[in-house]
Amino acid sequence: MKAYAFPVLVVAATLLAGCPLNPGGLEDSNDSAAPSPQPKMPGWEEADPNAAGKARRYRLIVTVRLTTVEVPVGTASGSEEIWSYLDEEPVRTVGSGSLGRNGLRVGLGRTGSWPDLARVLKRMTGRSPRQQLVAATPGDPLPVVLKERQDVGTIFTFHDDRTLTGRDYPPGDYVLAMACTLNEDDLSRILITAVPQVRTTRRQPGFEMGVKGPAMTLRAEVFNFTPLTFQLEVPAKGFLVVGPGANARNPSSVGHHFLVRKKEGMEFETLLVLHPEVLAAPLK
Repeated sequence: MKAYAFPVLVVAATLLAGCPLNPGGLEDSNDSAAPSPQPKMPGWEEADPNAAGKARRYRLIVTVRLTTVEVPVGTASGSEEIWSYLDEEPVRTVGSGSLGRNGLRVGLGRTGSWPDLARVLKRMTGRSPRQQLVAATPGDPLPVVLKERQDVGTIFTFHDDRTLTGRDYPPGDYVLAMACTLNEDDLSRILITAVPQVRTTRRQPGFEMGVKGPAMTLRAEVFNFTPLTFQLEVPAKGFLVVGPGANARNPSSVGHHFLVRKKEGMEFETLLVLHPEVLAAPLK
């Protein structure tokens, strides 16, 4: 059986009614609008001014606006024009791997810099980038599928101590798994932790506890590139860009396998732009 990892789609009616705590995107928030509530933890209540004695309940949700851009090979990895709008210093790796040596680049876009970067990307591609909205509860995994149904691949990981490890990975999807956590003292800042993964097409049988007791399930096997786990904090109206580095030209690198694809014999590079935002969605 085939298993595909898709992001959880946002329920429009619920999220559009939510209160943005971290407005993002191309438009600024309306200064004349009433201030959004500032919850202190994921389940909270406030008095309802329209109903005496009743309280409204909210749940915090992190939404991420994903912008996927495909450019000819060398446009992103071989040019500094895109990365001149980004700050790579705040990005830190949790493991022993080096993002640059593995063909990956991650940068933080500050408030107000996205319109300029969007114009550069549109000029390179000749069209508006593709966008998608996904959501997750703070702290829960949020998988972003970069490439689907890939064949067996040999991928090597370069480490900071100049050692090299590699293996053959089974057929499956190439995924960037993320988790967004919040700072209770400042909900406008979102800490993003991400790691590349290979999730197998073939599912393995297993057991898990359900409402009616243990039940048999079929799950994909996951291979984490743990040395390449990275973190950074995104401020209000900021955004994150993940793209290929110069070493993505190495066909056995992580950057090449995850962010470079062939279309009719030509190679294209993928840039992923993420605009995170916190919403307080009212509970019925």
